[in-house]
Amino acid sequence: MRPKTVVIYDRLSRLYAEEAPDHRIAACKAYAAQRGWKVVHIAADTNVSGASKLEDRPGMREVLAWLPRADYVLAAKLDRYARSVLEFQRLLDAAKATKAVVVTADGVVSPENSSLIANVLAAFAEYERDMIKARITASKEHFRQRGNHLGGIAPYGYAVAGPINDKRWVIDETAAAIIRECADRLVNHGATLTGLARELNERGVLPPAEHARQRDGRKLRGQRWHSTTLRDVLYTPAVRGWLVQATPGTRRSALTNQPVLDAQGNPLSAGPAILDAETWATVRALVDGKSKGRGTPRNGKALLLHVACCSECKGPMYRQRRAVDGVDYSTYVCRNGVGKHGTHRPNVITARYLDQLVTDDFLKRFGSFALMRWQEADGSAVLQLAEVSTQLDNLAGNLANLPAGGRTAQRVMAQIGALEEREAELRKEAEHAVGRWVDAGGTVADAWAERDTEGRRNLLGDLGACVVVSPARAGAPKRFDAGRVAVDFTGPAWWRGADPAEAALAALALEEELSREELAERFGWDPDKVPAPCAVTDCKMHAPPRETYCPEHQRTREENTKAA
Repeated sequence: MRPKTVVIYDRLSRLYAEEAPDHRIAACKAYAAQRGWKVVHIAADTNVSGASKLEDRPGMREVLAWLPRADYVLAAKLDRYARSVLEFQRLLDAAKATKAVVVTADGVVSPENSSLIANVLAAFAEYERDMIKARITASKEHFRQRGNHLGGIAPYGYAVAGPINDKRWVIDETAAAIIRECADRLVNHGATLTGLARELNERGVLPPAEHARQRDGRKLRGQRWHSTTLRDVLYTPAVRGWLVQATPGTRRSALTNQPVLDAQGNPLSAGPAILDAETWATVRALVDGKSKGRGTPRNGKALLLHVACCSECKGPMYRQRRAVDGVDYSTYVCRNGVGKHGTHRPNVITARYLDQLVTDDFLKRFGSFALMRWQEADGSAVLQLAEVSTQLDNLAGNLANLPAGGRTAQRVMAQIGALEEREAELRKEAEHAVGRWVDAGGTVADAWAERDTEGRRNLLGDLGACVVVSPARAGAPKRFDAGRVAVDFTGPAWWRGADPAEAALAALALEEELSREELAERFGWDPDKVPAPCAVTDCKMHAPPRETYCPEHQRTREENTKAA
């Protein structure tokens, strides 16, 4: 008799060192070992609310994907599953549809009493969640109105000081000096954000996140200043010492943050100001004046972004847009070869010709291939299976109360038949515990024709496109030179993750398919009637060398054998 199998799950709303999930998972393992169960998978969610939907939690999606292969789902306590009666009931329905049982390691919910006690305890967990939420919200509002720091890293230029219930910002003189210097040079000396960011990097000044890590004794990550980083540091209302919050309906950022106001409509101060009001207003006006394109949607016409790279430094090639009288003169440029600060010779190439070259090569190689898409085993099939099973149970109960052979009964029977077919499909789908590639329908060429530029760029990535551009030779004519471009593909992503032996066979099949298409194009043959491959190296009328011989060379070999 095979041992019972179990999937272990743990969840944390917030991750603190003293709340690491190790001890709870260890308790679940011990409980499983005591019962003689075999642990087949362990899943965990960190910084995930117990009120969130099951399908929105990465760890819970793993649990759902494993449900059809497990007898039990085990957590340390009931509130680790959910703090919502609705979501917990959905988990119970999914477990019921796959004949699994939800239990807890503290013994409160055991295999013997699971169906009786689970829903009652889930209701208390939801009530506790609501109380915690109300308490945290009230606490935050209380400390916000006092101008206290509410948690996280202080804005650049400040550090946090004070007792646990009265934390305030104090000026970090090292960072504040950088802010004042940059503001002065922008306002009084005509400096630019790009030039200042480059100079800060050359001087070895740490950017905001790195500065905070160094101050806290944490490991540095090698980040650098960028013009946008410096812009955000100077633009935010936090440099006035004000608490900030995101403008309603917008994402939190230095450009959209606004001061938190008190009951009289005045900004709440959490610490002393780094810049005075006049300097800060002038800096914001300068930044706004040089950011005319801010907030406008990008047109997404850089087909080869993160696909084309420079042969000199292996860095990315960026599209520099330029149009004259309606004619596109855009180019792909390597930034490391531009200006006096460039590290190698200039590398610039006409964008529209490069895009067309890569497109033609791509479609020639892969256009006829069947397109695949990655399907993640996210547990959605198990949730849908639970819903379909519930509908079937309800319809079966209704059918028993209807006159046999009536029109209503016939309709219900038709619905039951359709649901049973759907249930069979979902059970088959639920058999997969891990993601896999599935047929997306149509060919790569079909998908290319239907997609916009961003979609085509993703398709190039799926096929492993790599475009290396070399600088023009000195004295070469100023026209597009295809010889500067090396286009390569590692093959479809659905092959790159395959078993090595299967990938080798697929590569041989691809090579043969490409060779047949190339020969058909060269000699005007029907691709389906290309002559058999030949093992003679210099046989130019047939496919590349193989172990067999074409008819002409086979007759020659036989004649030579007879003559000998």
